[in-house]
Amino acid sequence: MKFTLSIVLVCFLGSFQVFAQKANNGTFAISKVAVSPLSASLGGSQIASFAGDVNQLVVNPALLDSSVSQQLSLGYLNYLADINQATVSYAQIIDSVGLVSGYFRYFDYGVFTERDEVGNQLGQFKIADYEVGFSFTRPYSDRISYGVTLKQYFSGSYQYFAYGVAADAGAYYHSQDNGFTAGLTLDDIGAKLVDYADDGISAMSPSLNVGITKKFSKAPLRFGFQYNNLQKWDLAENDADRVSILETDPLTGEVSRKKLTLDNLARHLCVSATILPTDNFNLMIGYNFRRRLELSIGERAGMVGFSFGAMVKIKRFTIQYGLSSYHLNGTSNQIALTTNINQWYRKTTVK
Repeated sequence: MKFTLSIVLVCFLGSFQVFAQKANNGTFAISKVAVSPLSASLGGSQIASFAGDVNQLVVNPALLDSSVSQQLSLGYLNYLADINQATVSYAQIIDSVGLVSGYFRYFDYGVFTERDEVGNQLGQFKIADYEVGFSFTRPYSDRISYGVTLKQYFSGSYQYFAYGVAADAGAYYHSQDNGFTAGLTLDDIGAKLVDYADDGISAMSPSLNVGITKKFSKAPLRFGFQYNNLQKWDLAENDADRVSILETDPLTGEVSRKKLTLDNLARHLCVSATILPTDNFNLMIGYNFRRRLELSIGERAGMVGFSFGAMVKIKRFTIQYGLSSYHLNGTSNQIALTTNINQWYRKTTVK
């Protein structure tokens, strides 16, 4: 584990060295898309909610539970238009190392037609992103665990290629008596080593996030709250509708945009609720304020920003489904099928 933490430290320091050279806010698109239907259902991300799901280790590598050892999960996401995602995740407890998990995802943007300057069709090509990551999780105490994820991004578009490396770090706290959990993550500490534009190394934009959940002992409910991007307050700076709202100082005549607003606060927040009538069946709902503010159209917001999901266990399988609304005409559907390989072993008794 010391070797792993050394790698993370190198990635962490290296990312800030790259920042000093040249900043690049554009990371690989797949880093913002949920692998787990549970996260998708709870507003897009919930780093403090686990539910024994191996896919949640992609969100927070510190989520530790022995029940995910030898857990295998296959997932599919019908994102928007012809964009699709396929994922596979697996975890295994290894003595003296801890919980080791890995995942791979393929993000397909679809098939595009190549044409010359006068419109003649020359052929077709695909655009796709790939991500592979390995996580290491260890307990710090009975209530606290920590973990790191080392990951690589690949992207291919026509005749161009991009490649990046990054690390995520996380911490997780769970109370043993009052149903309270808390999570902390620092994501995408790394750099894009090869860019489409071939203009050198550029840093990714790390994000610092904190989340909490609370389950009530006398009610089958769990509420969640998450604050994303602690490292940056002004998330509205790229929103054309907000940057055009300017104020003039009556004394100096200086024109500026007000940044300390409730609108900017809301863009950091996600809230969620889970109904847990039984251990084998859960219902989930989430609300992403930033998605609502940036992707809704005027007064016709509809269900933009809302997400819904369900989890059901049937014998050896767990099925998760999540639905997220991004636009009046755009919703994504995500499903994952999970099983524990250990449950498929035939147990025999030696006489």
